[in-house]
Amino acid sequence: MANGGTLSLRTTGKAVAFRAPRGTELARTNDRIVAPRTRREVEAIAEQVRLDLDLGLTGRVAMLPILEHALYDVIDGYDFQVEEDTVMGRLEGLTDTQRPIIKLRNSVYLALERGDGRSRFTAAHEFGHLMLHCGLPTYRAFSDEYQPLHDPERQANIFAAAFLMPRQAFLACRTVKEAMAKFGVSQDAVSCRARILRHRLEPTRPILTVVKKKGASLRRPPS
Repeated sequence: MANGGTLSLRTTGKAVAFRAPRGTELARTNDRIVAPRTRREVEAIAEQVRLDLDLGLTGRVAMLPILEHALYDVIDGYDFQVEEDTVMGRLEGLTDTQRPIIKLRNSVYLALERGDGRSRFTAAHEFGHLMLHCGLPTYRAFSDEYQPLHDPERQANIFAAAFLMPRQAFLACRTVKEAMAKFGVSQDAVSCRARILRHRLEPTRPILTVVKKKGASLRRPPS
């Protein structure tokens, strides 16, 4: 759990700590802001967490076993809870910033059991909040100017993308369909990751089959 502003993973007999960079400059993101982190910094944390959990940096990770089992062994005070949709309202997931608790709405949990790509990203997003923000101070914005490095939601999205789709493994993919199957994510998540990494993937196109009836012509009739 948090100790002096640090969330630790107990792995291989030692604690692995992740600290926010020094400095508490303020910027806007829906009133709640955090210490700044670059995309590279967040991606490095996500990949290190995979390694600390012995998940490697290739292929799909199973999110449910992580949430329901692994994190109980490596984070002090951790808990995972599933709430009824009516309780969660419009929220798909929620992470307590003071205690290491992740909550998912029941419909998201059921979709996660089926391996749904969007729900897997939601789970990884909340896991990102847990690793990046739990136990660390948040601040109220005093400016209307948006500064993305301070945005906790952006940081959690970057973490989720890097955790589910590690950079080098993703760059080895050649098609959108291959990346979706390899990492268990949605087409939107793959497209976004490809754009961020400037990696060109062959798109997924529907295959059109033309069946010619006997004696019929494939030429278009005159209009």
